[in-house]
Amino acid sequence: MRTLFLSLAVIGTTITFAQDFDLDRNMVPNGDFEAVEGKKLKRAGGIIYATGWGSPTKENADLFSESATVESNVSSPKNFAGEQSALSGINYAGIRMWSYQNKEPRSYLQSKLVKPMKKDSLYCVRYYATLGDLSKYSTGELGAYLSKQKVEKDDESSLTYEVKVPNLRTKLYDDMFSWQGVCGVYKADGYEQYLILGNFAATEKTPNAKTKRPRGESRPQMFSAYYYIDNVEVYPIKNRGECTCEQLDKAESEYIFSWKGTNNPSWRPAEKVDNQVFYFKRFQRSFDTSMEERLNQMVDNMELDPTIKVKLVGHMDATEMERTRVRPDLLELAKERAAAVQDALIEAGIDAARISVDAKAGDVPVDNSGTDLGMSKNRRVEIELVK
Repeated sequence: MRTLFLSLAVIGTTITFAQDFDLDRNMVPNGDFEAVEGKKLKRAGGIIYATGWGSPTKENADLFSESATVESNVSSPKNFAGEQSALSGINYAGIRMWSYQNKEPRSYLQSKLVKPMKKDSLYCVRYYATLGDLSKYSTGELGAYLSKQKVEKDDESSLTYEVKVPNLRTKLYDDMFSWQGVCGVYKADGYEQYLILGNFAATEKTPNAKTKRPRGESRPQMFSAYYYIDNVEVYPIKNRGECTCEQLDKAESEYIFSWKGTNNPSWRPAEKVDNQVFYFKRFQRSFDTSMEERLNQMVDNMELDPTIKVKLVGHMDATEMERTRVRPDLLELAKERAAAVQDALIEAGIDAARISVDAKAGDVPVDNSGTDLGMSKNRRVEIELVK
């Protein structure tokens, strides 16, 4: 059993707990691509080595693994499409969803379900995707198609089927750091037994946008929208509300720490500001909306005492620090967090001259327990008063 996410409030603390990736209920065999057979993975197009998976067209999907060598170009985390660790385990797949002027063929993933679907029954269809760093474009129309027969095309043409999952496919999946959920409820016609993942819309009807190459990545971008895929699920549900797929913020955002305590009413404005802390999800650079109440309190106190000047000091957790070895774009994460709080304060009306930023990376933790909750306390921006 592997983990994904949903929210739960606990007295005094707001965190995000894990939603189970349940291998027992899943009708997709090897939905996490961990079972591999045959030769050692050496090149692109290796989806055939993932047990139960294949491609419905001549353009084979890709398989990436930590067990593959960097020279193979299909290793994890670094490979020909960018850098990304698996959502669970050590393997994940990859497909091209769209290309500029349709110059490169799309690819698709196909798997046979463990049993046929029942007529009029509801099923949750869900997988997670993240845009490859070297994709010059992002796209919408990420979908899933259910079929009674196996699809086998002897050419590289795109598949154009009527897709029902997800309902809305105009969303652009442009996050290169997050695993984003793609899901929807499917009402079975009966006896569907094959699942295909990919883009089934015409090229001219597929929404797309240009992307920026991540900081630290020097390799040329591909003129396409290429996505990594992991944790594919199809499972029966009784009502539509059972099927959800929230974004996994910044790839591994298990928790955002948010203590709901109040300041001592006898404290002066400067003391209240000095005791304020802002927290972040893992790999998150942007100011989180859950921190807005804290921001408002800080703004109020800085307005009450115009002499208050602050230095915002950003921090990272141990996992984020470790990831900088293969993700140089994360080296500035702590400072970017401080800058995000700075921008929020300025937007709220605080003079920029009263605010400076600094960073301590991950070398000054407040909690050394190593637990997810403990590390959530370390992903923070602290306030220092400047005299």
